[in-house]
Amino acid sequence: MKHEIQETKLLFSEFFKIERATVRWEQFDGTMGEYRTRYAVRRGDSVGIIPLMAGGEGRIVLVKQFRYPAAAKGSDGYLWEIPAGMVHGGERPEETAKRELQEEIGAEAEDVNPLISFYLSPGALDEKFHLFLARLPGGVRLDPVGGNPREHENLSVRDFSLPECAGMIERNEICDAKTIAALLYYYYKSITASI
Repeated sequence: MKHEIQETKLLFSEFFKIERATVRWEQFDGTMGEYRTRYAVRRGDSVGIIPLMAGGEGRIVLVKQFRYPAAAKGSDGYLWEIPAGMVHGGERPEETAKRELQEEIGAEAEDVNPLISFYLSPGALDEKFHLFLARLPGGVRLDPVGGNPREHENLSVRDFSLPECAGMIERNEICDAKTIAALLYYYYKSITASI
């Protein structure tokens, strides 16, 4: 299947970019559709990490942080999430995952393994999300407050059991889509013994 871009125009360029395009794409009957206007938010790729504490319980480290867009929707804006961040230019997603673990929870992982990659919201974003599983070494002590001060991050850092995470999802205490998808995928992989 193919598509043709007639024109693109950059409408906004700060932390992310907004692009308007005139595009047409192949229809499922093999014909080309008419040119249409579409918009894309250009953010680049990101990573998320499921950090597991050492020991048999497999406790998962989450961070809680303020998210202005969520606050604008009637909540207090503080969301529990897996550690995550944007891939910087020239960086491999694995390198980003290690950097984000250090910045957000102050820990280095024994190993960081890729789990799955997917688009977060392909109707608007070009952002591809790369999910990793990280096993933290024994003896790691979590500071209850983390984050990168240069990025003005101030994060609450805590570890939870998988059943606690499931209950938080059920009670809408975890309402971040990437975190819900990550935890459910991890749960699926753990019960099928493929992790």
